[in-house]
Amino acid sequence: MRQAVAVYVLLLFYGSLYPFQWAARTEPLFGFLLHPGAAYLERGDLLQNVLVYMPFGLLLAAWWARRHRYWLALPLAVLVGAGFSVAAEVAQEWLPARVSSAADVAMNVLGTLCGALLAGLLRRDTFSGARLQAWRDGWFARGAIANTGLVVVALWFLSQTSPLMPVFGLWRWRRALAPLYFQLQAAMPVSLPAMICLACQFAALGLLLRALIRPGRPWWRLYGALLLAVLACQVLIDGHTLRLEEVAGAALSLPLLARLCRSPSTSAAGPSACAAIVLLALAMALGELTPVRGGWLGGGFNWIPFRGHMRSLQGYTNILEFLWPFMAMAWLARQVSAPARHHRIALAGGVAVGAAMFALEWAQLSLPGRSADITQVMLACAGWCAPWLVEEWVLAHPQPATA
Repeated sequence: MRQAVAVYVLLLFYGSLYPFQWAARTEPLFGFLLHPGAAYLERGDLLQNVLVYMPFGLLLAAWWARRHRYWLALPLAVLVGAGFSVAAEVAQEWLPARVSSAADVAMNVLGTLCGALLAGLLRRDTFSGARLQAWRDGWFARGAIANTGLVVVALWFLSQTSPLMPVFGLWRWRRALAPLYFQLQAAMPVSLPAMICLACQFAALGLLLRALIRPGRPWWRLYGALLLAVLACQVLIDGHTLRLEEVAGAALSLPLLARLCRSPSTSAAGPSACAAIVLLALAMALGELTPVRGGWLGGGFNWIPFRGHMRSLQGYTNILEFLWPFMAMAWLARQVSAPARHHRIALAGGVAVGAAMFALEWAQLSLPGRSADITQVMLACAGWCAPWLVEEWVLAHPQPATA
């Protein structure tokens, strides 16, 4: 766990101090704490500060709760998050491209607190955590590897619903449903590649859920509930709209999934996992190689990691969109391969994923409306590596024997 905390601290450090162009400080050292920076406040920026610090709080609280009581780990995580945020804002006073703000500190602390509270849901010694864990044990396989699969499902859901800020009102629902209405009236185009891409992703997610859920449980009910929740969130969540591609993709995934589950060739775990991996790879390739209608040819290859993902909620969503499919591929591959071959599969698969993603990004240099970014390659490789690293941690920390 401490390795995950260290990696996330480095990512926060990188994101807070980018682009590392230093200059003499012109403001008082802690002057930003006396004003909120109202001239620079944007809703998207504030939400991103909360979302970025939530995993930090979750990791810190989960790590310290392994050695201390959770209710002690909770305030410690918040204090560390507040201290790190203040230190980052102070360092930004030497960066002309960045603006230090008390509002950023407040949102970072709020994000750390939300993440630390979320960690309580993952523990059995809290009331809410005990109830959630009892439900989880009744539906899903136990263990850290199964939990990794659940993390994949959670990342998929977040990628579809980020930033999870519902807005209630007739004006909001009319705006969210307008694209679907105009597409049904043939007044707006429908993207067939996007529809196929979503159908493949939804079907692959269904196969992953089928592998996660205990035998005898109606996994298809949970799958249907997730699909309906995602479609409903497109209407309720601020910044989202419901489009025909999403509705049709969800509808097409149902017969596709039913066909795959009935086929004798995919009735076993191995063929089913292979089918899900193929669907995810097809969706990724189709999504990356589809040109944008009316778009201009992009510039050169971006070699600076996360340059286009900072200070933008869309960048945060894009990170999730590239992490979860490759985590799912690795988790499925780990489930159906012999343990003696895991190291070779992890290494060979990592090389193949990196090479394939680099080729896809390079191909986008000649596609209208697309841009080539090394960040996507890094995210794909990180997503592929994560489930294998969890397995290494489990092997190095076996569960104590129980009587």
